[in-house]
Amino acid sequence: MQKSQARTMLGAAALIGAFALTSCGSEVGTQPTPTASTSQNETQDPKLLELNTNLKDSLGEKYAEGWIAENKLHVAVTDQKSADEVTAAGAVAHLARHSAAELDATISKIMAWQKAQGGSVATAIHKYVPSGRHGTITLAVDPAQLETIKTGLSAADVTGDIALKFIESSGIASPAASS
Repeated sequence: MQKSQARTMLGAAALIGAFALTSCGSEVGTQPTPTASTSQNETQDPKLLELNTNLKDSLGEKYAEGWIAENKLHVAVTDQKSADEVTAAGAVAHLARHSAAELDATISKIMAWQKAQGGSVATAIHKYVPSGRHGTITLAVDPAQLETIKTGLSAADVTGDIALKFIESSGIASPAASS
């Protein structure tokens, strides 16, 4: 292979890698960015990822989540006008109860509550995973603190009408304890 062809292929691989990385929301201890996630065995078609980015930008606060299923971009939005825009752009529209911004704001509230608790509760939530398509946030929690976290968040009504799901985790502490 000639050097120029090798550079072109490396450049193309880097571009595809960049698209793939921009499509992955951060889940561990940070405010996740709403992006196109994929189902198992789905490809991350750069055109679909770019369409998701464009729709996310144009829809703003109405965007909830994008994902790829059956090689089609699906986008959850909070109103019918936005759903019509998604459909016109060539993606599959879904109506959602909460926007990505609402879910992110709720994660911030959870982190603030967690930090205010101090002690082992302040390090007990290892991951925050919003789902715009389901209108939920999944928390990965230290099993030793799971009931304390569930009870405390419920009693403080931290999340309003956004449902929480809990999974046990042996992961690392979240930044809520150190920020």
